[in-house]
Amino acid sequence: MNKAAPFMHNYSTILFDLDGVITSEKRYWDAAVLTVYEYLNPSVSPEYAMANRDSIRKNIFYNDKLLLYLKNKGVNSNWDLTYIILSAALILGVRDDFSRVYDYILRLDLDAMGLYDFFGETGPLGKRGGKEYDNCVLVFQQWYLGDSLFGQIYRKEPRIKGKSGLCRYEEPVIALKDITLVLKTLHGEGFTLGIGSGRVGFEAVPTLEAWDLLKYLDQDRIITYDYIIEAEKTTGEKPLTKPNPYTFIKGMLGKNYSDADIVKSKYDKSVAKKTLVVGDAGADMFSAQAAGMDFAAVLTGISGQRAVKYFSDHKATYILRDITKLIE
Repeated sequence: MNKAAPFMHNYSTILFDLDGVITSEKRYWDAAVLTVYEYLNPSVSPEYAMANRDSIRKNIFYNDKLLLYLKNKGVNSNWDLTYIILSAALILGVRDDFSRVYDYILRLDLDAMGLYDFFGETGPLGKRGGKEYDNCVLVFQQWYLGDSLFGQIYRKEPRIKGKSGLCRYEEPVIALKDITLVLKTLHGEGFTLGIGSGRVGFEAVPTLEAWDLLKYLDQDRIITYDYIIEAEKTTGEKPLTKPNPYTFIKGMLGKNYSDADIVKSKYDKSVAKKTLVVGDAGADMFSAQAAGMDFAAVLTGISGQRAVKYFSDHKATYILRDITKLIE
């Protein structure tokens, strides 16, 4: 019979990042590169772009070097990933040679927050969260959701029709039966399980529901990008995306806990010592560490085994092959 790994009994609450931990992030990366591609090729055929998205991704992410670099710098949201790459491409006048974008961002040598500030001040898309940023997000959502679902959710017509929707091709990052066993085992032993994701709720929750995982999670601790947007609006603090600790603090305390108090650090800090964050990226790790929580790095993200040194150098509490190592 399966049971929680011995180290897990140091904790009462377990907060999982979603993409790269439970869900594959590939479809979001496809949406990011196709958004950049559409901006640079305004008369793009959606059918052509979808059919050739692997080669488009290889070019725009510069054989994934650009993606890896930005993830390691703490860029967590794929909307922000799109914004940074597109801003740099527009500044440089790049349409095809994304090695120039990679070299340019490398020379800037800024972390996520620094990149947001830099491109907000100097980039043609303006500030993160501004009008042009929002337009970029809408194009991203058109690719991810497809014409029909985009219209239902946003009550808008897509700029270019004919997008079938990348969300139709969602897949788990490891075998679904293994993910189910982990969550079922931990839930059965009384752990409080939550999610801290850069996805919006209408993208995160239906996937968990379709895979029959939602029943193992505490509904008060499923924190999605919607909560970040609302907290930024009501508190005036920006950005609250990872690596800011807001997402996991909110998950630890629950949906009804005051955002103003979270931003002002008015909460019982001792609770963090009993909270473990499980993630695959630098943004997850920095967010957890800033919140005073232990961090379990899983190697199911884009970097795979190559991430071991990175997580070790940045003092991740645990480094695990995947979430199955949370149980035995």
